[in-house]
Amino acid sequence: MVTSDRLDSENSFRISIYPNRSISWKGNLWFLALVSTPITIIAIGFLYAGAPIILPFAGLEILIVLSASYYVFRNVNRQEILTFTPEKLIIEKGRLRPETTTEFIREWSYVFIEKATHPWYPLHIVISSKGERVPIGDFLTEEDKKILIEKMDEVIQELRIA
Repeated sequence: MVTSDRLDSENSFRISIYPNRSISWKGNLWFLALVSTPITIIAIGFLYAGAPIILPFAGLEILIVLSASYYVFRNVNRQEILTFTPEKLIIEKGRLRPETTTEFIREWSYVFIEKATHPWYPLHIVISSKGERVPIGDFLTEEDKKILIEKMDEVIQELRIA
């Protein structure tokens, strides 16, 4: 998902990029409860029937589903923030807070759209300056990448005019 804002200070713009989130963490916990309730009931039934060996496997199954849900939720919390000012281009990447920050001089920065060699392969958007290349939006869908390209083009045109 791509959103763009004009910052009140100066002539600055911010583009926020983050993956589509299909479910919240609370929704993930509800899903885990719905999955683990029947597993627990069946495991207790087998325990009373005299087969206690099922309990570790039921616990392991619940743990695997919880781990997979956590892994997916952690990966969809990634985000990238592009801040365009008249002098600088700041790229921040992270989950809950910026983990990496890259600053470029805006006038020396280039946006490359690397076309795929095959129709199955995705587009790659790369910002480059002084030999340093920073890929952005790798987690976006093709439609969202096209929206990102349009929004970046609008911001760059606006900054050129100003």
